[in-house]
Amino acid sequence: MNLKRYRVQNIQEALQQIKKDLGPDAIIVSTRQVKEGGGAFGMFSKTMLEVTAAKDEKVQQTKAKSTKAPSTATTQNNPQPQSTFSGYTASALPAKPMTTKGGTQPQEDVQKILLPLREEVQDLKNLIQGIDKKPAIVEQTVGRLKQDVSEIRQMIHSLASKTNQLRNEDLAENLIVLYQQMTFSGLEEKFAHRLVVEAEKNIAPKDLQNFSYVKIFVARMLMKVIKTTKGIEKINSRPRIITLVGPTGVGKTTTAAKIASEQMLKYQRKVAMLTVDTFRIGAVEQLQTYAKIINVPFGVISGKENMHRTLMNYSDYDVIIVDTAGRSQRDEEQMFALKEMFGNQSLMTNLLVLSATTKDSDLNEITRKFGEMPIYGIVFSKLDESTSYGSLFNHAIRFKKPITFLTTGQNVPEDIEMASKERMVDLLLNISSS
Repeated sequence: MNLKRYRVQNIQEALQQIKKDLGPDAIIVSTRQVKEGGGAFGMFSKTMLEVTAAKDEKVQQTKAKSTKAPSTATTQNNPQPQSTFSGYTASALPAKPMTTKGGTQPQEDVQKILLPLREEVQDLKNLIQGIDKKPAIVEQTVGRLKQDVSEIRQMIHSLASKTNQLRNEDLAENLIVLYQQMTFSGLEEKFAHRLVVEAEKNIAPKDLQNFSYVKIFVARMLMKVIKTTKGIEKINSRPRIITLVGPTGVGKTTTAAKIASEQMLKYQRKVAMLTVDTFRIGAVEQLQTYAKIINVPFGVISGKENMHRTLMNYSDYDVIIVDTAGRSQRDEEQMFALKEMFGNQSLMTNLLVLSATTKDSDLNEITRKFGEMPIYGIVFSKLDESTSYGSLFNHAIRFKKPITFLTTGQNVPEDIEMASKERMVDLLLNISSS
């Protein structure tokens, strides 16, 4: 591929230059905001949009095979930008900046929009066919790949449908770009659609041509949707008794150690760590090891009967962190026992720990089941293991539960941060690296 980088005022200027230099089948590889000029420390610097594009010969070859080449006169008189933005073709956008009304583009343009995804589907199909001939030990891998193919197919159909819908609604080009970015980051289509439609109603036509302005405007809209708690700082009870609940494998024990460390090191508070997880092999030893490392007392709550007595032993502490055993939201008996133990404890603050790698439908089911007892806030763990964060917003919009902490790795105490609206929006729109 022939890569070329442009620094421009907005996406329209980039599309014009890319089309001129690399041709109508160029692909936009990435975009980001950069500072230009301004002297020492970047003061008075100007924000530019940096676009990296490439000339993709595969697209040209595929186009030549699948469609008849238009006449030279037609091509020169009716140029259409076909470059892609993060995997989507610019032909999905209005040909004129922002205010283009009416008219539709040929069906072949939709095919070009979907070309990168179709190629990925074919690659997965070829890989599956090769693996199917191997021993049964790889059956699990085959199943995952087949599921990926199915999901990509659904994505193709959804993209085609939504692209046509947005074109028919005459949505501004910059808003279509943001819509695509948000949906491919995992934000549910109906939420993303609602955002961009509302944004167009409230942004002046001249400002719609400024991609940075539009992106920040949408970011502020998202910040109004997200709720955060500033960690556990708003909890007024003394001691603050923090209980971590959630399904298996989401990192509750490590999160308990991180919160305890943060309270000690950042706030100089007196902290104790307890566990009721006597079911999982090595669970008590794991939390006890963390307690020794950060030099806090450790105790075991053996059941509901002695829980109050055990807590009273640490009544002179500022913060008590209680780790619990992971529970399957589908195990009614386990969930009933958990609710019996922590559902009616007014002095305890329950934090639901969820993994950022969990798919949307499972997050919904988990939160509905665990939400049958009081939940103060959500801790999203394993952000470092995920590449898309739209599901966090879907969850926040559906359940209106505030987000308390984010964890970004296994290191104690470093890999934990207090959730903020700015940080959440940055995860979705990638503003800080723009």
